[in-house]
Amino acid sequence: MDLKRVLFVYNAEKAGAEDAARTGASWCRKRDIQAQITSRQRFSAEAVDLVVAIGGDGTLLRVATVLYPREIPILGVHMGSLGFLAACEASAIEQALEKLLSGREHVEARLRLELMGTGATALNDVAVLGTPDSRFTEIEVWSGDELVMGFAGDGVLIATPTGASAYALACGGPVVHPHAECLLIAPVAPHRLDIRPVVLPAKSEVRVRARYPAEVWMDGDRVMQLQGGEEVGVKPAPAPTLLVSFPDEQPFFSRLRRKLGGSGKEGF
Repeated sequence: MDLKRVLFVYNAEKAGAEDAARTGASWCRKRDIQAQITSRQRFSAEAVDLVVAIGGDGTLLRVATVLYPREIPILGVHMGSLGFLAACEASAIEQALEKLLSGREHVEARLRLELMGTGATALNDVAVLGTPDSRFTEIEVWSGDELVMGFAGDGVLIATPTGASAYALACGGPVVHPHAECLLIAPVAPHRLDIRPVVLPAKSEVRVRARYPAEVWMDGDRVMQLQGGEEVGVKPAPAPTLLVSFPDEQPFFSRLRRKLGGSGKEGF
């Protein structure tokens, strides 16, 4: 990768994150690479070749949202959290930058979702959930003119393959390889036993109608409220998020088992 300008964004609430950012910036400056450091609370990334997101997956999701629709590669560095999206740990930040400088990296284009009519996007998922006072709503999910599912419960998720290992997995959704081309519809605590997660083609446009008041969340942030009878549309976003990975990383399923507490050898 041609590195001339690198931005390090760190989560100030993570112990050691700022130190890791300074370590990475110092490595860059010794090689005549421009480097800036900022917390994730407020930042921009104009005219940079790489953004290094230091913290957990929440930090990387925040960075990806700020960057959109600019297709700037993101190197995720995690600080002891699950770090499903991270490419390395903080202790290996200099080694990771060395690999980048020598061209030993992959840059993966990950699908994002767009909330139709708003321009807002998400890397992991869009959730339509019951309001806090009741945690209950009644949902209809449509793909084009076809009703996919309708049920009462806590709500529903529309997830990308990237987000399938996040909230959707906790809701009983399937494990989906991040390179798969699909969308995942995952019910959240449905009040029916016959309602199951559904996988749709990646280019699908999905409409979610709430018969009772509900809230719309994108990558864990509340973005709007729906009144009873209102609906939202979700479709693939025009631009992807670019994530840096390395050929010598642990394979996806082994890494997932390890991060979920398994030995890395047993099946799901």
